[in-house]
Amino acid sequence: MMLPWKDYKETMYQGETNKIVKEFRQIKQEYAWNPDIMCPDDPRVARLKEIIDTKLSQVDKTIILLYCDCQSLRKLGKMMHLSHMTIRREVNRIKKIILEEYNNGR
Repeated sequence: MMLPWKDYKETMYQGETNKIVKEFRQIKQEYAWNPDIMCPDDPRVARLKEIIDTKLSQVDKTIILLYCDCQSLRKLGKMMHLSHMTIRREVNRIKKIILEEYNNGR
């Protein structure tokens, strides 16, 4: 059975997102003993920091870093006085930018 293009596209994007999540979990596991998992010695983390610092606007940096800090779309939406769906859309857009830049750098 063929998937409609939209479903296929979303499935492909989810696959890429799952790769990044898997890699993030691997980094987190490697540095579990160290509370600062964002160690600049790891080239993958350094690459992510570089992308965030150079490719994202100040607003995008703020949104993604606050999202990483609170881990909840609803909490972040409440803090920023926006709906959680607006935050979700923005976080997904920012993740897409980061993912594209990360893959282009390889």
